[in-house]
Amino acid sequence: MEENIPKVFISYSHDSKEFQDKILHFSNKLRKEGIDATIDQYVDSPREGWPKWMEKNIQEADYVLVICTENYKLKVSGGVSGNGINWETSIVYQHLYNSGSKNEKFIPVITGDGKFDDILTPLQGSTFYDMDNEDEYNSLYWYLRGVKKEKPELGKLRELPEIERKTIFVSGLIKPNLWSKAKWKNVPLFLFSDAKPVPPVLSIIFENIEFGKEIFRNLIDKIGKEDINERLRISIVEGDVPNQQFGYFLLIGENLSATNNVIENNTNAEVEYIIIQQQIHRMKPPVDSIILNKFKEEFQKHGCFFIAPAKVIHDEKNGKGYQVEMEYSILKRNIDFRNYVEINDPNDPDIILKNENLLENKF
Repeated sequence: MEENIPKVFISYSHDSKEFQDKILHFSNKLRKEGIDATIDQYVDSPREGWPKWMEKNIQEADYVLVICTENYKLKVSGGVSGNGINWETSIVYQHLYNSGSKNEKFIPVITGDGKFDDILTPLQGSTFYDMDNEDEYNSLYWYLRGVKKEKPELGKLRELPEIERKTIFVSGLIKPNLWSKAKWKNVPLFLFSDAKPVPPVLSIIFENIEFGKEIFRNLIDKIGKEDINERLRISIVEGDVPNQQFGYFLLIGENLSATNNVIENNTNAEVEYIIIQQQIHRMKPPVDSIILNKFKEEFQKHGCFFIAPAKVIHDEKNGKGYQVEMEYSILKRNIDFRNYVEINDPNDPDIILKNENLLENKF
């Protein structure tokens, strides 16, 4: 395929003999590499005269290389005499004006010691090249040839970097916001049946039973109606406790080993820390109450018990009573009965009961 040979006219100022030789060398180099470059030094005296010769070459050229030097700009502004330069630049300015300042023909070129300020004002918005810089000369050469850098095919977008796996597992078994809204009351309630061989019921009494039901719905969603894996941990801690009146602590929380099994079976992440929640209440039965001991006996007999939400009801005829929502009950086979003096190990799941701030709380 035959390539088009670009015609190039070089406009410059005759600053000195050495500078003219430099421009001649530049033009000769372009011609040796296939660029049809023209300068005034190739002509002794054109028959049509220099003005028409300049205009004709500028008109016929595909590109005009404007060699911008300080003297060139001074001659254009009238600071230094130079009729040839004035004529050439008037043609350049007129072309730019006619094209609506869309310059596709006039290319500013500087020399190694040239400055941006030497470039004619109308050309300062164009890409300029340093003729003494080999890389920039090559860029100019390929531009004159019309050879653009080949745009590579559009590749695939980078994949998102792999996010470091979380090392913290936050359990949602016990949701403090729901317990706060439900308002767990410090009234112990255990149910037994002497008529039927059924397990005892540990009832959690809530002031707002609707949120209490929501608590148990959440538990059932996660552990089922029967806590086969013993995910839910319930602990009753008796004994004398500093700053607290007679009673016992009831803790409802999470069995850490069971939660570990859930994590190992359901996630590929390597978990370093587990955040679990628990609820603590101080139950205040009468000093002579035997209800808790009765619950222990029934639990030993049946080997299991139910835990269910309940609420206090007031009846005009029968007086105060309780409504237990067995629809939301959960069957459990394990409960920890402990004494306060047994809790000493920092890793004990009930060690929170030794916390001074907690003991200052009036349950």
